[in-house]
Amino acid sequence: MDKELKNIHARDLLKLIPEDKFASIIKDTNVDFQVKKLFGRTMFFLLLYGLLDSKRSSLRTLEQSFKTQKFKVLFKIDPLQQIKYNSLSDRLATMNVDFFKDVYEMLYDLLSTYYNETDRLSYNIIRVDSTMVAEAANKLEKGMIIGNQTDKKSKQVKYTFSMTNLFPSSAELFTDQSDLNEGVTIPQVIKNYIDKRDNNVFVFDRGVKSRKVYNELDQELWFVTRINPGAIYEVVGSFELEKNLVIGNLTIKADEKVILFDKRHNKSNPFRLIQTEDQKGKALWFVTNLLEDKVETIIEIYKKRWDIEVFFRFLKQELNFKHIFSTKINGLQIMLYMTMIVSMLILVYKKANNLGYKLAMFQLFYQLDDIYGEMLVERLGGDPNLVFR
Repeated sequence: MDKELKNIHARDLLKLIPEDKFASIIKDTNVDFQVKKLFGRTMFFLLLYGLLDSKRSSLRTLEQSFKTQKFKVLFKIDPLQQIKYNSLSDRLATMNVDFFKDVYEMLYDLLSTYYNETDRLSYNIIRVDSTMVAEAANKLEKGMIIGNQTDKKSKQVKYTFSMTNLFPSSAELFTDQSDLNEGVTIPQVIKNYIDKRDNNVFVFDRGVKSRKVYNELDQELWFVTRINPGAIYEVVGSFELEKNLVIGNLTIKADEKVILFDKRHNKSNPFRLIQTEDQKGKALWFVTNLLEDKVETIIEIYKKRWDIEVFFRFLKQELNFKHIFSTKINGLQIMLYMTMIVSMLILVYKKANNLGYKLAMFQLFYQLDDIYGEMLVERLGGDPNLVFR
């Protein structure tokens, strides 16, 4: 198979899920131990199918999908097996999360070989950011209260993602009140990042404010971020800067080596501080430990962060990530991994067929109808090539 997939069909996408490795993960994680219904494979494909049909997906609609001949034929499910939506809820609350995590990591490793884009900046750029999801009526097993809510009828959970090239490359679920602080969650995701290449550069927004965190990250990796203009610092050196340099809509005002201070006057390691101003006179300050690169490179790396905002919109608008299938922590983690798995398959399909998000989702789901029709014709002893031409 070519290293870059082009013009693929839904059947090609499903073939990217290797049955032998899939079966090995089921065995290794013991996901089917003492289970009479909803085996790991069945649950996986039911959730995959439901997320592809995300505009109407819920536990009750998953129950209806499971009853259809189409689902059972497509994914080779026992035609006599039946389930109830409360069985789905129970399985989400108790299934081994490691099964879904291992399937995600297996598919990430596989799919990233097809679309491991080489950035012209020569760095492997990882965008890191968080998104919040709320559940009304205080149903969540554990969650955060946002703002000054006195009635506390709505809890939220935080998902912090990293994104590399096309794909989500790691993610964590956070539910403690202290996890509202991005200085806690973003460094944790960065340190747990699964791809440990030497040329990784992590880019994140100014939610991480702790100088201590900067120092800790500085010991292990490269990063580019923003800080609030007016931050306290001491200049310890400067970089050569072209006069009246403009990059995109930013005028570069200063490029210096500084020591940053926090409100308690704790010092940072020496970092590079690039001060800029946009066309409206708004100040934008960037901090990095990349000391050898041109200022243009630093600005371009930071601009890559916007890709993860687009990814979040895709998750919430197209994959219904704003809808909570389970109020239990275990179920939330399972749905996190399943959402990342389905997103990777859609992103591969989207890029391979040069489509937008909505059209890719629509076309992919309805191509499953073609596969279903072909399978029925074959079962009746006919030639699907004579029917589907």
